[in-house]
Amino acid sequence: MRDRETLQVYLYQLVYGEKRGILPDILLGILRLISLLYGWVVCIKLSLYQKGILKRHKLPCKVISLGNVTVGGTGKTPTAQRLAAIIRDMGYRVVILNRGYRAAWKGQIGLVSDGKKIYMTVSEAGDEAYLLAKNLPGVPVVIGRDRAVTGEYAVSKFKAEVIILDDGYQHWQLIRDLDIVLIDTLNVFGNNFLLPRGTLREPLNSLNRAHAFLLTKVDQSTGIARETIRETLAKYNQHSLVVESTHTPQCFIEIEEWYKGVRPETVPLEASRGRQILAFSAIGNPSSFEQTITDLGAEVKESVRFPDHHDYTMAEMQNIMQKAVDNDVWALVTTEKDAVKIPSEFIHSERPLPVYVLSIEVRFHDGYAEFMDMVKEVTKNGACIEKSEVRSRNETVFSAKYSGF
Repeated sequence: MRDRETLQVYLYQLVYGEKRGILPDILLGILRLISLLYGWVVCIKLSLYQKGILKRHKLPCKVISLGNVTVGGTGKTPTAQRLAAIIRDMGYRVVILNRGYRAAWKGQIGLVSDGKKIYMTVSEAGDEAYLLAKNLPGVPVVIGRDRAVTGEYAVSKFKAEVIILDDGYQHWQLIRDLDIVLIDTLNVFGNNFLLPRGTLREPLNSLNRAHAFLLTKVDQSTGIARETIRETLAKYNQHSLVVESTHTPQCFIEIEEWYKGVRPETVPLEASRGRQILAFSAIGNPSSFEQTITDLGAEVKESVRFPDHHDYTMAEMQNIMQKAVDNDVWALVTTEKDAVKIPSEFIHSERPLPVYVLSIEVRFHDGYAEFMDMVKEVTKNGACIEKSEVRSRNETVFSAKYSGF
């Protein structure tokens, strides 16, 4: 495992109390002091933007942000994919702006896809941006740290009518028309400490900026847990819509077939029922992925986990395959986010067992009608929603007043 990932794993174990002793206690104390300084800087910087001392950029199109207040996986990328497809199918020209996390490409504006052709490799674009480009025909994907710059590029080159910021809640430099915050119902606010002592990017009172909250993976959480989340959200933001969603499995696709991209042959979910499998992943919440497999009726006999965004080597994939053979499983199963990072020489090699990609679709449930009304109003009128004008999530019809953010 690479030095960066080794440190990442150690810090995760440290802040969640899995490391004991004098040295871990000292390190936690130091991290706590740094997190206090970090929180102070975050609050000051946000205040400067809110008071207009630091300028914010307005794009000549509609901007929808998907983000969260924690580090780690909450399902932003598949949600961005789903939302972009919905808006595309409504007839709008939509472009996704992604930061390009851990991308090898370091320029100011990176064209991953123009909606017709993918121009970057997964290592150049980063796994999230590449996966969006692969799964969204007709939707350009652009990477770059400054979304104002990449946003202007999207408008000038693609005549973008709607821009989706993938992981944009903390990108205060850009004015947005709709701020959607994702909440993982299985790992709500981490350990409730700010970085680096915990996993919070901002204090919880920053939730008051959101226009809507999207609770993810609600099928794997309890009703009591979801109600507690709603009560917590209401403490900081009483006016915003709360929507529930699930990551619903669709089918299995053999990885070589998955890479073909056009109408690949699929294996029905029922084929895994009663079978033993090896699950491997490098995502923010691997337990949720493994639970999804179990819910299909399969048995996860062995799970192999790597740090989030890990790039697989040929040797690692051979070791994983050997584990699967030794455990006499039916197949290996992984995620789409992992599939893009598996070496092509492994994918196209002769393998003793199939490697299946579990295809997932985000589905909206409770609050869906109101959420779609909100999206339609924003994309139609192109102005910012006032949170105070959004009515209760139980109403089927609502009106919204529009003004600056």
